[in-house]
Amino acid sequence: MKKILFLVLMVCAGMTMSFAQNSDGQQKSARMSSTYIKDAGFGSRVNFGVTFAPTIDWMYEHTLGYEKDGVVVGMRYGVNLNINLTDKKNFYFSTGLFAEHCGGKLQFLDNIPVGSLIVANNMTTKRVYRSIYLTIPTGVTLKSNSINNFYICGNAGLMHSFNLNATNTDSYLIDGELWSRQRVDSEEAALFKEAFFVGLGTEYAVTPTMRAGVMINYVQSFTNYFKGKGNAQNGLTGLDQRANLGYVEIALNVNFF
Repeated sequence: MKKILFLVLMVCAGMTMSFAQNSDGQQKSARMSSTYIKDAGFGSRVNFGVTFAPTIDWMYEHTLGYEKDGVVVGMRYGVNLNINLTDKKNFYFSTGLFAEHCGGKLQFLDNIPVGSLIVANNMTTKRVYRSIYLTIPTGVTLKSNSINNFYICGNAGLMHSFNLNATNTDSYLIDGELWSRQRVDSEEAALFKEAFFVGLGTEYAVTPTMRAGVMINYVQSFTNYFKGKGNAQNGLTGLDQRANLGYVEIALNVNFF
């Protein structure tokens, strides 16, 4: 009887150990599969990515006699750097290095200069402004927990920009018809532009170490596009030119964790 009881206990112990090992193996396999398929939410403190954003740009005029005259298409592109400030991938300090092509259209009365001469005055001028900036954003990015590998994202911050190049394209209207078109390098644009941005979007975890996303951002400068203080004046009225840049962008990005 004792031998039978001993054998029964040995068999039960063996089955228990076998079941435990099998269960542990299945759990490990499930965890590995889950880690591969889904983003668990943890990652490195620092990650980087690339961004390309087509933009729709315009100007907010602040000079008497100036009016908006439409929008222009621009773009922003470059590399972004994100520093994870939490144990999970929810809160980041975001920065990077970008090229920013933006501008706007204004309409106003002006003189038409050719060299040192003024061939017409008090003419309606339609001017397209375009500038290229080197931009360094600083801001925060918030991301939700995973929703079937999707994440809801929001960001806000400042864009610090240095003007690399600026051009104007002028169209003059005489008796309601286009008379001439002139393209010149502009020396009126300010060297520095400061702007704020705010946006909302989503990301998708392609793999545990890579996410692709799209953000819709609104950006507006709060510094004058022009140099001002006598350095950028209307040729007819002598008033200092003042305007702010604004645009909406669709930012397409890929981040690597």
